[in-house]
Amino acid sequence: KKKDYEAGYTLALILPFLISHKINEDDIKRVSEKAKINEGVKELVSILKKKHKFYIISTSYEQHAYSIGKRIGVPKGDIYCTKFPINDYLHYDIDLQEAEKEILNLKDHNIEEFFNNFYEKIDKDIKKIIENTKVIGGKYKTEAIYKILERENENIKSVVAVGDSITDFKMLKAVKEKGGISIVFNGNEYAIPYAEFAFAGTNLLPLAYFIESKNKKEFIKKWNGEGYFHHVNKDIEKIILIHKKYRNIMRGKAGELG
Repeated sequence: KKKDYEAGYTLALILPFLISHKINEDDIKRVSEKAKINEGVKELVSILKKKHKFYIISTSYEQHAYSIGKRIGVPKGDIYCTKFPINDYLHYDIDLQEAEKEILNLKDHNIEEFFNNFYEKIDKDIKKIIENTKVIGGKYKTEAIYKILERENENIKSVVAVGDSITDFKMLKAVKEKGGISIVFNGNEYAIPYAEFAFAGTNLLPLAYFIESKNKKEFIKKWNGEGYFHHVNKDIEKIILIHKKYRNIMRGKAGELG
């Protein structure tokens, strides 16, 4: 691991493999266009944008983040994501077939050692590209929050941040500690403990109603619709299990596209 490693950094580490297969920006866009949009997302964005500014802060490559943003009504200027000008690197001739074969046969406990050695041996120009790729995960999502606040001349107490994974926990933690509202949606065990509220479900529309509600705890008590709302102050293990169930359901829905 790099000493300044942040969650999500693997997006930079797979760059040599994409270059070796001559994957270009259009290829990434084509895959992104087939990505399934979660139910209720467009409606959620539409409702919240009537009264609030809506931003996306995503670890995803820009080609994917912008594609999704366009489909749900969020312009490029309101999206913070990983800049990934892969077309600029396609002139590099890299053959990683042997490395790929070796990776497929690795045991779990050998993977870290393999990649530590692998990245020490790669071409210095490729290594420089990897090091210069700023993946928007971990602390960089928190930085994006503060850039948005400066842009909007707002205080962090006005922020509602929604995340789901290890790349989000620092952002969720910062917002919660500074008096904003942090919510985890279908989260994992790395994100849930750092959020104030949690929602598990297959449709995001109820989340819009929750965000707009004046009394969040009262909303949770009275909620009887689809999905589960929780105040993350106890029974965290139970919440994690419920969210794991819904994460698996959503993965299944995404897989329906083949």
